[in-house]
Amino acid sequence: MEESNNYGHQHPLLLILNQDQLIHNQSGVTHCSRCGEEVSVPCFCCAEHCGFYLHKVCAEATLELNHPFHLGHPLVLMENPPYSSHLRCVCDFCDKTCKKFIYHCSCGLDFHIKCALFTFNIAENNLKELDHFALQLPLISTENGDEELEDVSKCFGCWEPLANYAHFSPDCRFNLHEKCAKLPFKLNHKCHHKHPLTLQFNSERLSCKICQVTRRRGFVYGCSPCKLVVHIECVSESLDLVVEDKRHEHPFTLLLRGSSFICDACGIEGSCASYICCTCNIMVHKKCTSLPRIIKSKWHDHRLFHKYFLRREDFRVLDCIMCNCEVSTEYGSYYCSECDVIFHVNCAMKNKNSYEIVENEDEESADVSAITKVLEWNDAGEATVIEHITHIHHLTLSDGVVIQKAIFAMFVKNVEIQIFGFIIVQHVILLLMSIVYLANIRSSNPGISLNYVSTFMSILSLLLRRFITI
Repeated sequence: MEESNNYGHQHPLLLILNQDQLIHNQSGVTHCSRCGEEVSVPCFCCAEHCGFYLHKVCAEATLELNHPFHLGHPLVLMENPPYSSHLRCVCDFCDKTCKKFIYHCSCGLDFHIKCALFTFNIAENNLKELDHFALQLPLISTENGDEELEDVSKCFGCWEPLANYAHFSPDCRFNLHEKCAKLPFKLNHKCHHKHPLTLQFNSERLSCKICQVTRRRGFVYGCSPCKLVVHIECVSESLDLVVEDKRHEHPFTLLLRGSSFICDACGIEGSCASYICCTCNIMVHKKCTSLPRIIKSKWHDHRLFHKYFLRREDFRVLDCIMCNCEVSTEYGSYYCSECDVIFHVNCAMKNKNSYEIVENEDEESADVSAITKVLEWNDAGEATVIEHITHIHHLTLSDGVVIQKAIFAMFVKNVEIQIFGFIIVQHVILLLMSIVYLANIRSSNPGISLNYVSTFMSILSLLLRRFITI
């Protein structure tokens, strides 16, 4: 145990190198004052025993870190996340909350101290800290293996299930495949011939050039000048040569090409790997080979059907209901045959909680509630405060508003009835006057005319009293 500088602490610090010394100095479970994790050796403790502890790696963290996976800007060590207190700061490597010291970049990247330094060592191919952790073999898939592995831990490097490949023991505190710890820093790939791809963080949140999925955490291979990224799995995996899905009547065949293409299913640009249906003469992304044919969306009352091509003349307006931008009928979209409304594919399916897939095309699916959350209920069991998908603020049930609307509706209805009644009276008057006039001409007896006039006035009086009292 030796004395060291105080790293900003008011008392001298002692360096503890073995567990027995740590136990002797502890009064219970203690945590590092920088990373917040439970203290382990080697670490520093306060010589005055005030309860201040620092992991050695946290204490020696540099104020600025030029990370090989993020060459654009340095990562700056900060005592607290630079966000409002109500915003959660999440590490862009392990996806866990950052509460104390973090490495932060102005472009929005945040890392725990240990995560930043650990990934720095991966970039430098310095994996000594993993040497004494055992490797665990991948799990053998069973018939339902894929479903069983959906909720297990993910590798922090590629964000695929940890159990899919050989991985380091969780005792190292990092979920990591062995292959993701030994990735080459640069590689050439057929999807991008202009420049080599370098291993990096996805700081610009770009979607993968091959699978079109955006993954915020972990590593990607990217080309910064071209603003292009490819997921680790998409770089290394062998793509299916033929894809068959019940949602399309013909199989799709893989077509590898160096140039980009526009997906006929969603209208979004793709590159490198496309799937074609020679029968239908369409080219799509791999993910679009399994687009649902019918969905029920919270944004619309009726079912929405996916079609590859539509006729412009069938629609009065071609603006997407969600983004208000025009939908091209030359590519796939979701539309309602009853209302002539149309959606971009990506808009309709952007949020998994906003739609459901209709498997049985012959039956209407259950309605998807547009109420996303009920916050309060009254004694009658009615929702009084809700969150609604179409409005950013809470909506409150107001009896006063309902009564006002009801009274207004009744008033409007009565006015309409009165107007309609007077129109009828006018027509009756004209009709009776015509009858009296004709009777007066044809009859030489003035008494008969007077009888007609008397009858006419009685009917008119009744009609007027009836509609005035409505």
